[in-house]
Amino acid sequence: MKKIIVLLSILFLSIHSFAQDSSNWKLIYHNDKDGKALEGKIETLIKAVRNGEKIRVYWSSQRRSDKTKKVEHFTDAKFLTILSDTIVFAQIDPIIGQTPSYDTQTVKLKENLEWSLIAATNGKSDTMMRNVVTGEILGHGLVPFAIKWYVKR
Repeated sequence: MKKIIVLLSILFLSIHSFAQDSSNWKLIYHNDKDGKALEGKIETLIKAVRNGEKIRVYWSSQRRSDKTKKVEHFTDAKFLTILSDTIVFAQIDPIIGQTPSYDTQTVKLKENLEWSLIAATNGKSDTMMRNVVTGEILGHGLVPFAIKWYVKR
């Protein structure tokens, strides 16, 4: 399981690259990996979702043994869910799998691999990898991510 989490962490680097323009995007909520609010109020995020506002999510991953080995990811939320008036889930478009190399400072695409995420305000994000040729699920499970939630203003 630990190897799967490490592999998933490496694959998380999204192909969606964009600059975070502070004049157009505002951080409105930030939860830690256990779902505890670090910034903002969940009610504000829920209201933004209900109002149909555009949402972006941010998460990062780093090696426990070397904090300089880190990847950060931003992407648009494509499908939003509010569960029991208290938790927000954001599904992203699947991406082509990729692996960063800290030594060569490159990111390589993984052939035939697709990765998906449902980010969660309760820290229980769901990830899934599959082989796009065979359809075989190569990994699927909950991963505790801290998530930053941005709204377009």
